[in-house]
Amino acid sequence: MSIVAMSETVGSRGTEIGRALAAGLGWEFADREIITKAAESFGEGVSELKHAIEEKPTLWDRFRQSQQRYATYVEATVLEMAARDNVVLVGRASTVILQDVRHALRARVIAAESVRAQRIEQQLGLTREAAREYVRQADDDLAARVRYLYHVDWNEPSLYDVVLNTERLSMARAVGVLREMLTDAQFSSTDGSLRELRDRSLAALARAALLANPATRSTRIVVTAARGEVELTGVVMSEQERQAAEAAVARITGVAGVRSGLVVHAGPVDDLGHGQFRHGAERSWGGYGEQLDERDRRR
Repeated sequence: MSIVAMSETVGSRGTEIGRALAAGLGWEFADREIITKAAESFGEGVSELKHAIEEKPTLWDRFRQSQQRYATYVEATVLEMAARDNVVLVGRASTVILQDVRHALRARVIAAESVRAQRIEQQLGLTREAAREYVRQADDDLAARVRYLYHVDWNEPSLYDVVLNTERLSMARAVGVLREMLTDAQFSSTDGSLRELRDRSLAALARAALLANPATRSTRIVVTAARGEVELTGVVMSEQERQAAEAAVARITGVAGVRSGLVVHAGPVDDLGHGQFRHGAERSWGGYGEQLDERDRRR
């Protein structure tokens, strides 16, 4: 059928609209569940993933590859849920992650700051000024995190297919607008668009699995997927790393097979691009890991 990905500003009632839409359609719904599932799937703490996705990055975050690793886990989880089809996803950068999915309907839910602050004041029992500060801080944190991770402005209208202003629209009318848009053929999944999304999901899950496994976290492996088959290419430092990478990907539900083009490097570590693998934890992420291998620790 389709996917609805929603971005909301705090107090805009986007979560309530998404939940009502999913209930009316009989679809799966997820907002905070995305973080919880990612934490469970990849063995991380909920608070760490929440900070990495929803809170303003600190100066120290910009030097910690764990932040990008956590984002990879959440991205893989969003894609996995989306690949099941018939789902409403709220927040967690789902509108950005799914922006290239042909049949995804991406919605932005907004309201004036004063309206949202009034709702938060009533909901949380804050003073008027505290509620305004809460709204401003939340907006600033989420905008900064999306900009840091994905290099986009989450207020950019072109990221969305529709923007719903709940200062002017009732929740029922907002749900109705989305349901009406879902009748458009461009938001209906096809065999081709579902296959593309499922392959993209498998590739993302494979990258996340490699980062989650300490035995493969420091490897630089390129992952692609086509028709359920995942291909791994790149250089690893030992036969054990190669086997660990292949096994980690083969365990992923939905993987029909693993094609391995991994090459075991037989020479000294320093022969590899002036030590780029050995020192990768200090320089990069997403293939370079956070820990040195055993040979490095013995040096």
